[in-house]
Amino acid sequence: MATYYIDANNGSNTNDGLSEQTPLQNDRELALTLKPGDTVLFKRGTFIRDHLHNVCGEEGNPITYASYGEGEQPIFCGSVDLSDVSLWRQEEPNLWVCDSLELEAGNLVFNHGTHCGTLRWEKKDLCEQGDFYDNCFGLTHKKKTLLPDHALYLYSEKNPGEYYEQIECVVFRENWALASNGHDMNFIGLTFINQLHGIAGDGASRNLIIKNCIFSHIGGCVWSEEKRIRYGNAVETWDIGDHIEISYCIFNEIYDSGVTHQGGPNCQPSDGFICHHCLFIKCGMGAYEQRDKLPIFGQFNHNTCVDAGLGFSIQGEELPRYSEIWPEPMGHHIFLWRIPQGTEGGCLEIKNNIFCNAPIGAAIYSIISKEAEDQTIISGNRYYTENTELLNRWNEINYQKFEDYQEDGAVYEVMNKDEIIQAALMEIKQEETRF
Repeated sequence: MATYYIDANNGSNTNDGLSEQTPLQNDRELALTLKPGDTVLFKRGTFIRDHLHNVCGEEGNPITYASYGEGEQPIFCGSVDLSDVSLWRQEEPNLWVCDSLELEAGNLVFNHGTHCGTLRWEKKDLCEQGDFYDNCFGLTHKKKTLLPDHALYLYSEKNPGEYYEQIECVVFRENWALASNGHDMNFIGLTFINQLHGIAGDGASRNLIIKNCIFSHIGGCVWSEEKRIRYGNAVETWDIGDHIEISYCIFNEIYDSGVTHQGGPNCQPSDGFICHHCLFIKCGMGAYEQRDKLPIFGQFNHNTCVDAGLGFSIQGEELPRYSEIWPEPMGHHIFLWRIPQGTEGGCLEIKNNIFCNAPIGAAIYSIISKEAEDQTIISGNRYYTENTELLNRWNEINYQKFEDYQEDGAVYEVMNKDEIIQAALMEIKQEETRF
């Protein structure tokens, strides 16, 4: 079993990569030679404008992707830098065009993530600073070629490269995830930003550990221009998701869901899908989304969820935002849907979480069958609010008042949101793993 070191700034692919003194520059070729049980470490403080070229291990011998050194976690970034003033030409007052972008735009992230652009579905609707429109919205998802005159339009009072310190364009890439899920892999201490999905893929997912990772500004690419729906999840397993553990991670500004198991016609109930001690901030659809099948065994316990449905996912939207369940509300901490029946021996635990602020949705929103709800155990959660109108939806009942909602060990309080976030961050920091 070997350990390889990657330093995007000072490494060289002529090195052997087997020590901190002889690091490789990237992991592209390394993916061809890795063996089960190997470890790949990326230097902290590095910025990698690429996806992780990860490969699967074998049962009992996972391949581990982690970090080494001091400083901030290594960052994997999927966006295109459009900060240069030369990339923009003025078409008319306050309307700027980038016609060199080779991929369909999904989101604009300004000034190191401090705020995002507002997607407009028609060019004529561009009217405020940061509004953007791509004349090829939806074509990539349909697997169609972009138009020869493909252009990205941005409303700005002066050249966007002058107005903003930094402009990152989240685009719809062929590699639409920053890491591919699969089997027998560990992801520890890595940061993933500005991409359609964080860790995702169409293959079966088994024996994955995702710990101390950060996911930020994930999603926003157009799923359907006709229905005006966008999408993107931070961690998504498809069809099969067995023995998945997600812990001590931070999810911030996710268009759809922080964590989800879902699938198509061949979707199987996940078994051992566990998420605990994570912090979710501004997940547009849900911190946790369970779709299609109830797990054989699943846990969403001891997590902190704040500001469901807020962030860039609702910019420019008339509420409720467009979704497959429109006009029902969208933006929940827990979203359970499209599960028409229970699972044999099924069990989903939602215990001891902190749910803080879901102003346009609910802490828990269930539109699954009564049989599946009966296999879901909800207890010990703490509810905090600033202006929540809907507490929970359960058994086809909308609960506006906590006094009307029955849950074992539940507590309802008013608490400072910043204090809640800081407490969660401290807990995550204490569990930080270094190699």
